[in-house]
Amino acid sequence: MDNNNILTTCLGLAIILIFYNLFKNSCVNINDSSNIHNTFTNRESFMNSLSISEGFQSGSLTNNIKNHTTNYYPKNDIFNKKKEIQYLYWTGGYDSTFRLCEMLIDEGKIVQPYYVTLLLDNDCQTEESCNKLWLRRNRKEEKEAIKKIVASIKSKFPHVAPNLMPVIYIDNPINNDSFNYKYDLMFDKIDLWPKKRKRHQYLFLSKYPYYHKRNIDIGVLGIHEKSKFANFLKHNLVKTVDNFEIKNKKHPLSYLRFPLYGRTKEDLLYKSQMSGYDDILKITWSCWFPKNGSPCEKCPMCKERIVEHPK
Repeated sequence: MDNNNILTTCLGLAIILIFYNLFKNSCVNINDSSNIHNTFTNRESFMNSLSISEGFQSGSLTNNIKNHTTNYYPKNDIFNKKKEIQYLYWTGGYDSTFRLCEMLIDEGKIVQPYYVTLLLDNDCQTEESCNKLWLRRNRKEEKEAIKKIVASIKSKFPHVAPNLMPVIYIDNPINNDSFNYKYDLMFDKIDLWPKKRKRHQYLFLSKYPYYHKRNIDIGVLGIHEKSKFANFLKHNLVKTVDNFEIKNKKHPLSYLRFPLYGRTKEDLLYKSQMSGYDDILKITWSCWFPKNGSPCEKCPMCKERIVEHPK
């Protein structure tokens, strides 16, 4: 090999070596989160530096970064978004207890149950002092059922126990004359409620979420197909991803949700058997007028119950 060829080869190797060292010193190891943190002062500059192609989707880029720099992102970041709390009117009865289990066990939701201790059937102040015929007298049994159900869920399904929040007992009325007027104006014209119940529970059950601007599931299933209320729901509900809501957002019932609409008690029992919580439905309480702690066997709830009451 002559001198010119040797000189050319050496010069080429030198140039390659120089470029290699320059490239090596300028690179950042993407697997080293500390190097990334030192090189990029904030996440935006880091994201921009890796956006090497306009055609690269931001979602894929974000996932790629997250996988390689787990230690870079702080806790409670956008990748660890906390689940929202879901709200439910719960009586300890068959329907609402099924919905509680469905939300916790089947849907993985965080649930805040509400139990309304107020008398919602008439203007009596307390159950003990009321001598009117139409008054559900089952609050003691419902509260006992709630305690047993909570213990059973936590024992049988401990993984959902943190998602079951302590029951909130609502014992204060809400004075809102404008809501009352709007409610009465809308429902009195269509005579929606049974005549024997001049005051109906839906006045308060709709007022509470409306006042707090909070959607609440209601475990209403025992709606007879020929009733006026069933007809009302048929024409006013709209299906969402996992629920039914009133389509008119200015309606007094707009904050109530009806997740059990269109299903039967047999449907609920079948799903509970498939998911393994049918035994919990058997410790619920349905009777409105118990006698010495035993079901009356005569009220509508007793007649519609498809599993035996707890002994």
